[in-house]
Amino acid sequence: MKNKKPILIQSDFDNTITIGNVSEQIHDKFGPANWDTIYQNYRSGKISVEESNIYSFQFLNFTEKQLNEFVCNNVKFRKGFKQFYDFISNKKIDYKIVSSGVDFYIKSSLKSIGIDCNSVPIYSGISQFVNDGIEIKYIDPFGNPISSEFKNSFTEYHKDNYSKIIYLGDSLTDLNSSLKSDYVFATSKLYDYYVNNNLDCFYFDSYEDVLAKINELID
Repeated sequence: MKNKKPILIQSDFDNTITIGNVSEQIHDKFGPANWDTIYQNYRSGKISVEESNIYSFQFLNFTEKQLNEFVCNNVKFRKGFKQFYDFISNKKIDYKIVSSGVDFYIKSSLKSIGIDCNSVPIYSGISQFVNDGIEIKYIDPFGNPISSEFKNSFTEYHKDNYSKIIYLGDSLTDLNSSLKSDYVFATSKLYDYYVNNNLDCFYFDSYEDVLAKINELID
């Protein structure tokens, strides 16, 4: 039998750690011109969230410096997140951010509140700034390209390596991952789904809510 690590906290980023979706804020500010079409195709289920980022960022012809400055000046974190992060770091609990968003703005956001991005595993879209846009690719836990269910692929992988998974998410792109987890902290549309389907979860609006419950779950 495989020896598993005791516990993992897997967390989404946009509107889970932050207030609002940073990727959407970037697109609302910088475009591209066809952003509304791409976004509607995503909302209607014609393309995945991963594909929406691949398609939209390739037309976003701005420098990394410009975008990072915008992120640092505009990102807002849910109350208590830094305290939560410091708490689990001190407890040496494995914590991983797995997001269908993109690495450059996730790292820029975390750095803005003094978090060393080398100290927390971040799995997300990988960006490469090129002459006329930003190339985005998603890689699954086994090194293969993937264009949908990115977060879920990591949760499935983590299930083989951890005895208990605590999941934090906000949207239906978190649903499959959350259903595979042992405990779920949900907000926004993910919480609505759990309530409407009589599924157990813990609601959170701030990380003070999470901290109030997390001690019971990590014992």
